[in-house]
Amino acid sequence: MKLFLRSATALSAILISCGTAAAEQELNFKLGAHAFFDYENVSVNDDTVVEGTNLKLFRIDAGGSYGDYTFKSNVDFGNDDVKVKDLFIEIKGETSIRFGNFKVMNGLEQSSSLYSTTFAEANSVSKANKLSRQLGVGVFRNFDNVFLSAGVFGADVNDTSDKDEWSVSGRIAGEFQPAENAGKLHLGSSVRYRNNSDESRDSYAQKPFASSAPTTVKASGFAETDTFLGLEAAYLNGGLSLQSEYGLTSADCEAEGCSGDVNLNTWYADVSYIWGGERVLKNGLFKRTKIYNPAGEGGSGAFALSARFDVADLNDQMIMGGKQESVVLGGTWYRDKYVRVLFNYTHADFEDSPSFGDGSADTFVVRLQAELY
Repeated sequence: MKLFLRSATALSAILISCGTAAAEQELNFKLGAHAFFDYENVSVNDDTVVEGTNLKLFRIDAGGSYGDYTFKSNVDFGNDDVKVKDLFIEIKGETSIRFGNFKVMNGLEQSSSLYSTTFAEANSVSKANKLSRQLGVGVFRNFDNVFLSAGVFGADVNDTSDKDEWSVSGRIAGEFQPAENAGKLHLGSSVRYRNNSDESRDSYAQKPFASSAPTTVKASGFAETDTFLGLEAAYLNGGLSLQSEYGLTSADCEAEGCSGDVNLNTWYADVSYIWGGERVLKNGLFKRTKIYNPAGEGGSGAFALSARFDVADLNDQMIMGGKQESVVLGGTWYRDKYVRVLFNYTHADFEDSPSFGDGSADTFVVRLQAELY
């Protein structure tokens, strides 16, 4: 499977040279850079386990287009590590085809731009189920206000082992206007089937909403196959934003004591309000926030307040990964759509944690996010 996907990626490069050569086609090229600088303070059961600053992300982008072809690549140098993120070529058309390493078609927040998120850290639906980028082939098709996507994937391009894993993902989303001047409603659903034939099985885990924090709930490797079903909804009206996702993961369990598949539940719901701007939802995905009066143009930027309730329940039958309920509060100042400062406080209560038993965690994260194009 991995060899096939790498061959498909190479084939896409050949297709560029074999495409229709039109005199009007021009090569457009674009460079960008992104940096997330974090201060984190994390306490678990009243013991401080993290306190300090880190370069969460420093990413270099290169992308462009040539006729019907687009390409994108970015490399992340954050946290003393170098990782390839997006690395793909896409053939645009009524049905677009993408080859390379890119985001799987699952979830609203995960599928959207990292630079459009409400909070500094991702929700439990994405994190616990490892919804991220993988090497694969995907297709995309829009029908007015309905957006379809599907793909087949191997492991992440950064995984240089011979990991025997493959998955299939699909997503449908729609945008609707309930009534005139009544805002925009987003509804969607996605599914993923994953097969891991390695001796090391898939795990499911979550932290208390800080990248340097220890894992508090975790169902350690037991699943060879699993099926993820996700539901998503959002509502935007001016500065008001409501957003929620639910994930049900049915994982096979052959361990003694399991009477059938294990069902793991994750979900979140949040609300936010922006003064001086509004979130942007286009083609079923969130884009960078629109700022009415950027500070660089003589304005004061925009300010947002937000709150989220997040649940990761990794207990079922004999699998006791723990359950965590978190309240996340946030304040964000936007200088413009490329620079913002986030303040996030999280209180998480957990039980049956494999590492900490029953207890709680408190995290405070301050992030300076800057982009350059």
